[in-house]
Amino acid sequence: MEDILGEIRETDAPLVLLTGLAGTGRTTVLARLCEIYEAEGRHVSAMRFTSGGNGIPARFTAVSSNERNVTAAGLRGPVRGEPAWATIGPVAGAADKPVVALRAAHAAAAALRRAGDGTVLLLDDLQWIDRDSLAVLQALIPMSDGRRLKCVGTLRVPSGGAASLFGREVITRLRKENLVHTLRLRPLTKQQLTDHLRATLQATPDPALSDHVHALSRGVWSAVNEATESLCRRGAIRTVDRSAYLVPAKVALASLPLAGGYTKLISEFDPAVQEAARALAFLSPLGPAAPGLAGQVIGIIEQEVLQRWEILRAAGVLHRGCHGATWRFSVPLLATALAESCGPYERRALAAAAVGALWTEAAVCTDPGHLTDLVAAAGRLVAPARAAEELVGRAAKVRDTDAGSAARWLDAATRLPGTPSDRARILLMLAATHHDDGDYERSLRAARWILSEFVDWLNPDAAFEAQILVVLGLRGLGDTASLRDIADGKQRLPGDPGSQVMLRALACGLLDRWLEAERWADTDSNDQNRQSQAIVARLVKAIGNLWQGRPECFEGNLSDREQWPLREDPRHRMAQVDAHLTGLLLIGELDRAEKLLDDEDLSWTNARPANRAMAAILHGDFRTATGLACRTVACRAAPSFASSTTGMFHATVSALVGQGRLATARELLASARETTPVLGHLLDFTEAWVDRALGNDQLAAERLTAALETSAERGLVVGCDIAYAELADLALDLNDRKTAEDCLVAAERMARTLVTGRARLYARFIRAVLTREPAATAECLRVARERGQPFELSLTIVRLVSHGLAEPTLLSQAYELMGGMGALLYRAKARTLMREYGVVIPGRRNTVQENERLLATLAAEGLSNKQIAAALSSSEKSVEGRLSRLFTRSGYRSRIELSVAIANGELSF
Repeated sequence: MEDILGEIRETDAPLVLLTGLAGTGRTTVLARLCEIYEAEGRHVSAMRFTSGGNGIPARFTAVSSNERNVTAAGLRGPVRGEPAWATIGPVAGAADKPVVALRAAHAAAAALRRAGDGTVLLLDDLQWIDRDSLAVLQALIPMSDGRRLKCVGTLRVPSGGAASLFGREVITRLRKENLVHTLRLRPLTKQQLTDHLRATLQATPDPALSDHVHALSRGVWSAVNEATESLCRRGAIRTVDRSAYLVPAKVALASLPLAGGYTKLISEFDPAVQEAARALAFLSPLGPAAPGLAGQVIGIIEQEVLQRWEILRAAGVLHRGCHGATWRFSVPLLATALAESCGPYERRALAAAAVGALWTEAAVCTDPGHLTDLVAAAGRLVAPARAAEELVGRAAKVRDTDAGSAARWLDAATRLPGTPSDRARILLMLAATHHDDGDYERSLRAARWILSEFVDWLNPDAAFEAQILVVLGLRGLGDTASLRDIADGKQRLPGDPGSQVMLRALACGLLDRWLEAERWADTDSNDQNRQSQAIVARLVKAIGNLWQGRPECFEGNLSDREQWPLREDPRHRMAQVDAHLTGLLLIGELDRAEKLLDDEDLSWTNARPANRAMAAILHGDFRTATGLACRTVACRAAPSFASSTTGMFHATVSALVGQGRLATARELLASARETTPVLGHLLDFTEAWVDRALGNDQLAAERLTAALETSAERGLVVGCDIAYAELADLALDLNDRKTAEDCLVAAERMARTLVTGRARLYARFIRAVLTREPAATAECLRVARERGQPFELSLTIVRLVSHGLAEPTLLSQAYELMGGMGALLYRAKARTLMREYGVVIPGRRNTVQENERLLATLAAEGLSNKQIAAALSSSEKSVEGRLSRLFTRSGYRSRIELSVAIANGELSF
């Protein structure tokens, strides 16, 4: 917009004509011009033309929409006291009598000039100008010089009325005399739209969000704003870590009103045209069959439908393609709003007519999603058995990639008549889909409905799946009281004794009571030969034993994968693969996790986001891991807050600490604790890392000690190998050798039982720093290199060198590894060591820039000067001076402005 404003102000043409599609921001430009000219002390007269051809005085003002800095145009008018000469018509007879038009133009010009040099006349919506006023305007323009008197007008294209019939001829004449300068406002490109969303939301939009808004709006300015505001209002946009994410489950939860910035333009047309527009909103994908079907429902002939659509096409609302055979809306947002504005009967009638034509092959729809939406909307007006079959079949195909649509179609299928067994099957699929989409409330409601009314119509495995969804739903909603009642046997769900035992095992596991979970999973029951119960029993025993440091059952499951229950079902197979991936990743076995995927002919793209995030951290890809974690928080897509989710937060927070993003680390930890997590001691470990990064070594040691005691009480050892090493390192810094010795005993015992590379690595690390045995140091380095995990290796090197146990020259390798991960805070600490040991630090200029970037990051995170000083091992006075110089150089005045600049990618070093 700034470019357009600059060009308008620089041109000397008496008339600047601003053209563009409806909603591209023409009136907004006038509002901004009005502000600018009035601030310069110039007189501004303004008028706008209505759809009835009337010209009325107006005042344009820029306003803010819902405090989101979305610039829109407000019109106040007519304005009291505005001189009569501010209007230029209509003057009767001006179109047919040039002398009348000339006389009226002279009067208007004289009146405008009386306001002083630099007067500006703003004319909005010239597409509705009447013929007489157009004649007066044509006579007025040659009297203007573009400096003492200037006219700026807006014209929607395509235009109608007098502007359409005579406007082109007028513009051609004025252009020949160099009296008009035309500017075209074009829709936003994808990049411009992304930049606009960034400024509007004060956060960087995720690509999926930008794509969705662009698909709805086609980049049309007012449609972009309306779509964004609608998504915000329904909670479909959530911001985490200064990034804005689209929440698919919320996209279709509310109706779009027809009173927004762009969609209100449909109100310009008479009710009959609006009715035809609503019909097309449903029928446009049906191609040549659409006009006939619309006429059939509305009750008019096809030719009349086409005439009404032609009115919309002439106004730029519709586009006609394929040699006139197809119709579509120029901006899909309007089609969506129109479809949602239909009344229940109108919606069902239109959808039923479309479905009937499609089923009889009288029409064709190449969009299977739209076809399924039509079947869902038609409801009972079409054959229910076929409708249910299509809804369920399509939902099954897309539930893994588009759970929101799948849930909508399944919900429609539950409203169709059918046998109790069919309804039970559909409800179970609906409950599972809601659960996969993170909508635990709806999942729980559907699962309870099944158990209260339809459990007798399900086979035992399906009934047990509904019971599991109830337990997982309670876990996802954080209802630990009900979960404890199930675990303690105080609350029983409908089902046989074998199911009750397995549900108690599952509930105990979800409450971190893994010893009890293992005991219930081992309970003999004649019903455990059921496949679904067998899956729960095997997984609870395998995972529970692994968390307690007894990996034999887990390893047996891995080596006996061909015997996994329901392995032939892709969803059950993937669920079991994911569970074992979680186990391997949480004990640090990245190579074995990748081997499991290879053996199963899968890749990381098939795994759940939480497991992918953990793997990314182990690979040293912090950016991918942080994005996955933040998207999971935004979309609430964590399945019942499982062990993998806790592991994801545990790993991601450690990476954020390394990057110096300490407030973001706290934010993620707070999100992780919203419901009591499984393996919650891991989050206590990570919070201790934040404490230590902020210089709170004593608090970090106390937190680690308390978390280790809690995990010991629960019999859990997973993740404790890292915590023992961290606590031992801290203890030596705090001159607490007794604690370090206790950590060595515990770590070596854990290494003997768990037998993983990571447990062996950290046991050797503690022995090396405590006893200073060269063999322990060498073994520690050897294992770290063999494991090949960049984050782990670089930290190991830095800590061994800081204790004087490894060659300082190794710091160069650690420094390079940390650079590849963007671990700014740890790199700064490594630089301090390198200077202390005289190791050359590569790239002095890059070092200066990186120091500034780290300082800006810490300040933007909202840390106090004291906290920044602790994180940088510096003094408050030094930090104060450095921050002052940073703000001077960057031009930002506060930490808030700095944070916004970093989020918007505006700050460079």
